[in-house]
Amino acid sequence: MGSINHCEGIDEYAVQIIKFKAKQLVGRVGLTDSDREDLEQEMILDLLQRLPKYNPDRAQRNTFIARVVEHKIATIIEARKAGLRDYRLCNCSLNERLEDEEGGSVERMETIDQEDYLRLTAGLSRPVSELHDLSLDVRQAIKNLSPELRELCRRLNVNTITELSHDTGIPRGTIYESIKKLRAFFNDAGLRDYL
Repeated sequence: MGSINHCEGIDEYAVQIIKFKAKQLVGRVGLTDSDREDLEQEMILDLLQRLPKYNPDRAQRNTFIARVVEHKIATIIEARKAGLRDYRLCNCSLNERLEDEEGGSVERMETIDQEDYLRLTAGLSRPVSELHDLSLDVRQAIKNLSPELRELCRRLNVNTITELSHDTGIPRGTIYESIKKLRAFFNDAGLRDYL
């Protein structure tokens, strides 16, 4: 962290408090010693961004620096405990070795079903087999559309309604009416769950 001594606005007091506070954070909220340098950099960046707002009429410079660093630490802790990023939810490593059926070992990540993982992390909305069936059903339904509605489907796949209206000169209200027809058609084709 020696290079921060050359940053404009970062004096010896700021360096000392940032190093001290980063050291205090290690071991809390899932932070380790390997995070210390990143923590110091985050605090420095935040301080540099806020220093132009320093008003000597309101507080001493050291008091201002201390408060900025303390607020940044509170923000870091809050982010570490927030929802899905909560460090306490992770109780194992994906690189942890587990014993397999043959007495050998395998990394935990090799035991995770990729399809389940994608579905749980919003990478997939449905199982792959269901998505495949849906694709076939939609293709078949589109084949049964009038040429105008088929073209509308194709264009809506790549354009917004506003872009479509602008490109074709068709009023948006007319496009919305056609979309209502499409919805009714897909509903009648048994694809209501996918609308």
